[in-house]
Amino acid sequence: MKFRKFSLALLFFIINFIVIFAFLSPQKYELKVGQTAQEDIKAKKDIENKIETQKLIDKAGQQVQPVYKINLTVQAETKSDIEKFFSDINDINNNEELEFKQKLESIQRKYSIISNKSISLALNMDKVRLEKLKNYIFEIINQIMSTGITKEEVEYQKENISEFFEEIKTFNQNEKLLSIEIIDNYIRPNKFLDLEKTQQKTEQAKTSVEKVIIPKGENIISKGDLITKEKLEILQSIGFVQKKGKEDFFVIIGLIIMILILEALGVLYINIFDKNTLKNEKKLLLIILIISITMLISITLSKISLYIIPVAWASMLISILLNTNIAIISNLIISIMLYIATGDINILLISLVSGTFASFSNLEIAQRRNVIITGFKIGLLNLLLVMSIGFITTTSLKEPFINSLLSLLSGIISSIFVVGSLPLWEHYFDILTSLKLLELSSANNEILKRMLIETPGTYHHSIIVGNLAERACDKIEANSLFARVASYYHDMGKLSKPYFFKENQITMDNPHDKISPMMSTQIIKEHVSYGVELAQKYKLPKEIINIIREHHGTTSVAYFYYKAKEIGMDAKEADFRYKGPQPQSKEAAVIMMADSVEAAIRSIKEPSKEKIENMIEKIVKGKLNDGQFDKSDLTLKELDLIKEAFIEVIMGMFHQRIEYPKEGGN
Repeated sequence: MKFRKFSLALLFFIINFIVIFAFLSPQKYELKVGQTAQEDIKAKKDIENKIETQKLIDKAGQQVQPVYKINLTVQAETKSDIEKFFSDINDINNNEELEFKQKLESIQRKYSIISNKSISLALNMDKVRLEKLKNYIFEIINQIMSTGITKEEVEYQKENISEFFEEIKTFNQNEKLLSIEIIDNYIRPNKFLDLEKTQQKTEQAKTSVEKVIIPKGENIISKGDLITKEKLEILQSIGFVQKKGKEDFFVIIGLIIMILILEALGVLYINIFDKNTLKNEKKLLLIILIISITMLISITLSKISLYIIPVAWASMLISILLNTNIAIISNLIISIMLYIATGDINILLISLVSGTFASFSNLEIAQRRNVIITGFKIGLLNLLLVMSIGFITTTSLKEPFINSLLSLLSGIISSIFVVGSLPLWEHYFDILTSLKLLELSSANNEILKRMLIETPGTYHHSIIVGNLAERACDKIEANSLFARVASYYHDMGKLSKPYFFKENQITMDNPHDKISPMMSTQIIKEHVSYGVELAQKYKLPKEIINIIREHHGTTSVAYFYYKAKEIGMDAKEADFRYKGPQPQSKEAAVIMMADSVEAAIRSIKEPSKEKIENMIEKIVKGKLNDGQFDKSDLTLKELDLIKEAFIEVIMGMFHQRIEYPKEGGN
């Protein structure tokens, strides 16, 4: 099994590598500097002149001015340090027990950066004058540091501190020198390069540079042109020049890595959101083929125009055949691979948006003609996207208008592809889609016609079971459409011997009265095996065949078992049980309950809400205790919701026949 899955992964890789590389690899020329071009070398698509673009990017980056930020804490710390110096001067001066020499030595130990002369001057100044000096120093600090100073500017500021004191007559020369020395020792950088913002500004400048584009069809080099070093570099950068021994080496390596990454991403996504699909090799092959065919079609049509490629086809198809989650990841993979192949960012945007919208198409498709309507909606979305992109990127209206019309056509082509190919995918991959279910629910279906004519009671019973099952599955968020349609076919085996089943007995004559309970049981049980055989003959989907096989599980034909006991037969309950298997899904379990409830409700004389509720409770509890739901993943909470749904439907059927008690004596 692991080898088969590896083979599928290898198949996906090989197909898409070949398709993308074939598109990426341009015609090669043997060119050298100084040669004369022997022919025109044209751009087969819009090509970026990476060399010229890079020159513009580098220039834009170099012109960006550095961004600085001011650290206000540094200024506060500087003032705090100076404040501490003056505070210590005042404190030690207040200590009358110390001699001046001791005071001087004490301050020198703490403030070795300040000269003895300045400390001595500060100790000899009176408090008021010292406070004025400190305040003036703070004022200068504010003037210097409030606008910020860088590391490179600190020395310049130190050299010019004396200028602040030139016109000041309040202080003598020694006091000015003290101030200058304090400021000179404590001032420090508080304006620093903001690397993050500078880098951000640089990146913004670089990203704002428009790419230098060589338009599709324009000559890169004209015949007779001299091949300069610059022109050769341009041709080399876009892969037009042969490289001996290393031809396309980096393109190949890059493409290998990218496809492997996308493949791993897809596997990881499916493993998280839909593990059952990852275990189903047939479904994996389906996904691989749809993605690969989409790439092949898209790249082929891109030669006409990139805007006409039907990329939404894959999303619509996978959404209908499998589910929305897988359609979304498939579209993401296709969009990225298309971008790698074409290099067109507009196509990446359009395919991501329209493909994601198309992934939800299975939610609104009830009939095949609705696929075309959905395709038209996708086309309109494409049209709006292309127009908006055109208005943003160009002032010309002609090109956006033409591309918009082509993108509208893309959506319609996608839906045509889906309608045309869907029956093939359904048939060869044995997938039951909503569209297929709706076709099977049509009254014109051959089997349903037979049931209506040959087993009218069973037909009517099956319709009611379908209504019950559909409502119950809606409540528990199971597949309600499948439950309803499968219910129509669950008893088709009764076509073998219609009149051995109560609902088809028009007269009072009951054929079971003429045969033994064991024989009756055998006939009753055979409607399951015959139903499976008949379903296979009519090539019904395997999911519906499973419902036919499981709708009675391993329950017993209780009526005939007890009848056999009554007449003295040596009856074993195991002989009166269906072969099963037990319901393997929530839908199968719901249909089992709906089948029993519908039959039981018909037997109630003078039905009332209470009688109906009691009967439903009894049936569901009996199936639960018998272990019939063990493999269906139903929870007790869901069983309560199912009972509620049954009551709602049945009360709707009997609302005119059940007489409710009047309230308040009215």
